[in-house]
This record gives sequence, C-alpha cells and structure tokens, in this order.
Amino acid sequence: MRAKAGGLPYLKFIFRRERLTTPIWLLSFLLFSTGITLAYTHLFATPEDMLLMAQTMTNPAMQALVGPVYGLDSLTPAMLMAQQLLSLMTITVVIMNIFLVIRHTRADEEQGRLEMLRALPIGRLTNPAATLFFAFLTNLALALIIALGLLATNIDGMQAAGAFLYAGSLGAVGFLFAAIALLMAQLFSTARGALTGSFVVMGIFYIMRAFGDMSSADSSTHLLSFISPLGLGLQVSSFYQNICWPLPVLFAQAIVIAVIALLVCRTRDLGEGVIPARTGRQHASAFLQTPLGFTWRLVRGNFIAWSIGMLVIGATYGSVIGEIEQFVQTNEMFQILLGISGDGAEQAIAGEVAASFVALIMVVMAMIAVVPVILIISRLRGEEKQGRLEPIFARSIKRQHLVLLYTIIATLGSAWFILCAALGLYGASIPSGLLDAGETIRSALMYAPAILTLLGLAVFLIGLLPKLTGLVWLVLGYSFMTVYLGPLMSLPDWTAKLSPFGLIPQLPVQEFSAAPLFALSALALVLIFFGIKSFARRDIGRI
Repeated sequence: MRAKAGGLPYLKFIFRRERLTTPIWLLSFLLFSTGITLAYTHLFATPEDMLLMAQTMTNPAMQALVGPVYGLDSLTPAMLMAQQLLSLMTITVVIMNIFLVIRHTRADEEQGRLEMLRALPIGRLTNPAATLFFAFLTNLALALIIALGLLATNIDGMQAAGAFLYAGSLGAVGFLFAAIALLMAQLFSTARGALTGSFVVMGIFYIMRAFGDMSSADSSTHLLSFISPLGLGLQVSSFYQNICWPLPVLFAQAIVIAVIALLVCRTRDLGEGVIPARTGRQHASAFLQTPLGFTWRLVRGNFIAWSIGMLVIGATYGSVIGEIEQFVQTNEMFQILLGISGDGAEQAIAGEVAASFVALIMVVMAMIAVVPVILIISRLRGEEKQGRLEPIFARSIKRQHLVLLYTIIATLGSAWFILCAALGLYGASIPSGLLDAGETIRSALMYAPAILTLLGLAVFLIGLLPKLTGLVWLVLGYSFMTVYLGPLMSLPDWTAKLSPFGLIPQLPVQEFSAAPLFALSALALVLIFFGIKSFARRDIGRI
C-alpha cells in the first residue's frame, strides 16, 4: 500500500489549501474553550450553587444531553465545565473532521481534481493517506492548544492531567471520525453521499451514547456508552479520576478503520464507490420534466433523510421524558434541593422539569433543523458553481422562478423539519404522560420564523453576495453560542436578542408573544425578495 513519490508535496498542497480554514477552526475552538472556562470562575456564588447545578444534571434527560455526571463528592468548577462541555465540543470537532476529509477526498474526486492530480507522479493512496495524516496533525494541534489554553485559565480544580485528557479525548474522537469519513468516501460515489453516511454514523453513535448515559451503571444498556466513540471519549472523567485508557482504544480503532479505508481505496475504480449509484429511469416522468419536479428531484434525498433524522432525534430525547418522574421520586437529594414534599408533589415537579427540558431541547432541535434548510437552498449555489445552471436558463425558465422554487421547498422544510422533531419527541414520551401534544407542536412551530429568517439571509447572500454565503453558518453558530450557552457563560441578555432564536418565546416555560414571530417573518420575506431580485440581475457563474 506504499504510495509513490509525491506524498510530501501533496501534504504541502493540503496545507496550502487549508491555510485559512483549519486555523480558523482551531482558533475558534481555543477561544470558545478558554472563554467559557473562564466564565466558570464567577458563575457560582457558593459551592452549594455549584452542587445544585450538578444535581440537576443527574436526571436522565440532562445526562442524555451532556453525558455522565461524576465527582459530586469533590466538585470543582473545572470538573463541572468538563462534564457540561466535553460532549458538545466533541460533536463540533467530529463535524470539523468530517468536512475536512470529504473536502479533500471524495469532493475532489467528484469534481475531477483528483483525476488531474493523478496525472502527476503520485500513487493511488497519496491523496487519502496525506489527507488522513493532515487530519491527524490537525487533531494533535487541536488537543495541544486546547490543553494549554485550559491550563492558562487556572480556574479552581484545573490540573495538567485533566486538561490534557480533556483535550486528548477531543483529538482522539476527532481523528477516529476522520478515518470513518475516509471510509465513507470510499463507499459512496458522491461527496453528498459520503457526508450523509458520515453524519448518519455520527447520529447512530450519539443515540447509543445518549441511551447508555441515561441508563443505570448495572444495566446492559449502559454498555452502549463504551461501544460508542462519542461515549467512550467521555469516560476519561477529566479533573476527577483522569482515566487514560479510552484514548489509546480510540486511536487503535481509528487506525483499524483507516487501514480498511486505504485497502478499499486501493482496489476501487477512480470516480466510483463501493456502493453503486442507483440506476435511474430510462425516461423522465412528466413531473420530473417540469422545473418544480426537477428541483424537487435534486433535493429530495436530503429532504427525506433529514425528515427521518429529525424524527429520530426527537424520539431519542422524548424517550428520556419518562425517566424524569422516576428520577424525581427516587432521588432524595434532588427532592431536598427542590423542597419536594407532600402527595402529588413529585408528579408536579416532574411535569415542571419535563417542561423545562422541552423548552431547552426545542431550541437545540430548531437550530439543527436550520441545517437541512440551508443545505437545500445552498444546492442552488452548488449547481451554479458546477456550471449546471446555464443549460437550464438556456430554456424558457426565468432565473427568479428557479430561485423561488428552491426557496419554496426550503420554506416548507423550515416548518416540516422542526415538526418532525416535535412529533418524535411527543411520540416517544406518550407512556410518561408528561407532555401535551398540542403544546409540544406549538412550542416547535414557534421557531419556524427564526429558521425562515436564516433561510432569507441565505437567499439574500446567494443573490447579492454569493461569495459570502457561508456567513449564514456563522450566524447559526452565534445563535447557538448566545441562546443555548449564553446563560451558562453569563452573557448579557441582549446578546441572545441579536439572534432570531433569542427572540422566540420558549414555550411552555415562557409566555406566548406574537410580535417577534411577525417581525421575523416580515424580515425573512424582505430578505428573500431582495435576494431573488438580485439573483435575477447578477452574472451567473460568479464565484
């Protein structure tokens, strides 16, 4: 499997291509991890407040969200930070690695770049091996800078062993998913298929981790936390027990998967995947020959896959609702902290905890629902960059009509995806009887205007500033930082109000208000209008 000469120059070529993207990722991780860690120095006034926060995390709903809770007997700010943030940071690092590997392997192959590079004296395995090695160096650099950044904060409980295990867990899981993404790039013949396969694997492992962490330690289901890489990385117990063995296990798994991927790459044909592309019909249907039918065909796969995915995500979190009442009834410390006493008090408190959990998780699911909506409208930009819009506009199809078709489908998705999540959430919680169907659906659809606003921004950028289309992802990241993590980081309330999601009333905890919904909807329509008008006037193919 040894590649021909050219591995080092190819690695330098990847470094040059990544001279902006990867440093931005690494700097973002460093600033986020150190900034939020420093917030823990003034987040809790007394040790009792910190213990109360940790106790609220011991309920199954929160453990399914953030992972296992440990060290209540000797809790420190560093320990609490690791418990609350490691799972979130791991998911983000995994996403970075998936995009990195697919971008340099299957995407280059699909666009014909790799075939041109193969004309040079490089081996068949030079591209995947160099990409994987670059991913290894990236995760190593990530682990080092995060560990050093955490040590620089010097908050109470911070120690070198815990900092390097915390950061090492991120790097090990990230490298493992880089290998998984490389394998997906060999299995599927398109970059979209490889990305979808990688994220499906990530979703399966996340669900396994969630079910494992919310189960008792003596349950067979708890083993899922150790089988899933996302759960195994959390077993390091940073700043408490500082367990080292999960890291070499994760690295060994990454090496095995990488070797399999390279073996597959060595035998398959260039441009093809192990899983063959499905053969289409010999003749297009009448609906497919219409602009709407053709547009729907291009985005249909993503639409259906994300609908199923959102349903599963909602059902995953809904399945833990039933554990809340049992937790409240059996956890004496939790009852003391909340002052529960008297007949029926447990049921009432369980309902309040479930409502708070739904309000919290609905924000997260709404932000996840933004992803497929932006991917749908971004398909238009992708078709333009690939030069496939000129033949369409050569026919009697107006530009604004094509943009409008993509926008209509994405608009329907803005309500449909979050609705799927709500249906999954309620359906899985039916045995508990703690959620109301109408209230759950209303709390989900409240976020449709916020999702529509980000869709409007994407349409506006595609029409007026196509090179800056990626800014919509920065807005989504800012929303997650301020709305979901803002209270944890003690950010001012006005920072969340700058995000569309920060203006939405969080039902059923907060009171309903129609004003922000109408305002966001109006803003979205204005952005869409000017985006479509600008797209109709500008040059096509302007990259």
